[in-house]
Amino acid sequence: MKRLLIPATVVVIALTAFSRTPDSGGQADSSSAASVTRYRVYDAGGPVYALAMQADVIWCALESTVVSIPVRGGKKTVCPMLGSMPAQAIKTIVVDKQGRVWFGGPHGAAMKNGSKFSNFTVNNGLSNDQVNVIVAADDGSAWVGTDSGANALTGETWKQYTVKDGLLSNKIQAMTLDDKGNVWLGTDKGINAFNGRIWSSYTTQNGMSENDDTRALAYDRNKGVLWAAVGEKDVNMFDGQKWNIYMDIQTGILTIMADSQSRIWFGTANGILKFNGDDWLPDPTPFGVPIHQAYQMLNDEKGNLWFATERGIILVLNPYPF
Repeated sequence: MKRLLIPATVVVIALTAFSRTPDSGGQADSSSAASVTRYRVYDAGGPVYALAMQADVIWCALESTVVSIPVRGGKKTVCPMLGSMPAQAIKTIVVDKQGRVWFGGPHGAAMKNGSKFSNFTVNNGLSNDQVNVIVAADDGSAWVGTDSGANALTGETWKQYTVKDGLLSNKIQAMTLDDKGNVWLGTDKGINAFNGRIWSSYTTQNGMSENDDTRALAYDRNKGVLWAAVGEKDVNMFDGQKWNIYMDIQTGILTIMADSQSRIWFGTANGILKFNGDDWLPDPTPFGVPIHQAYQMLNDEKGNLWFATERGIILVLNPYPF
């Protein structure tokens, strides 16, 4: 995916219903007396393409560096290297249950444990150095999706999975975990689910929409359903029995997030779209801060929403009236 670059600028909020209070961390708070919507903008120094939360630190990927920003204010740290791996074009960041931070991009994967980095490439476990997505399971294992299959790390042992094992394609473009411990893998030829023993496959032949090319995945644990962005514009939802298909929804969906109220958010190259169970609601300026591209989103344990955007990181504090 070609990254769309917009020059980093200072966010200026010009809405009378909002007030802005900068702090020493280069952040801006805003609140509305009418709507009680509260948000904060974190200036990472450029467009942010991936993010993850590690306690009170935000890890975010810029074009050529990784930056860590204290949530409560303070000096951000710029990391041009992740151990021996350049912090360039990082596509995915994940924090596991042990507090380790994982990074993946065109030079392999890096794992930060305390102050120590471990690096993984084709030379020590991975099937390909092009890492597209990483997910971390509750049991401490990690899954790394590459252009040449999936790689699972248990303890210190890597196991590789390819089409020979049951994958529909070796090109892994998205992954997520459900509440039963299944790993869902989105490929350019459909979706796989793996329960540790058995591979299941889902394509246009058994319920999906007219394109098998799966670009993004998310699992709504409240309702127990899987959401998938498929092809150029389609969205598919799987409840464990059947697929619900939504056609021609939005071009360029990059990421999907389920919030604490089971509203489904879609980050796209053209802003944000959300589905409330009945209606699709395009909302290019949902918080008074224009979001032209949303590259990644996450919902933290308090129900707050985090958005990686072309203008930095936007945090929306729970509760929010939309």
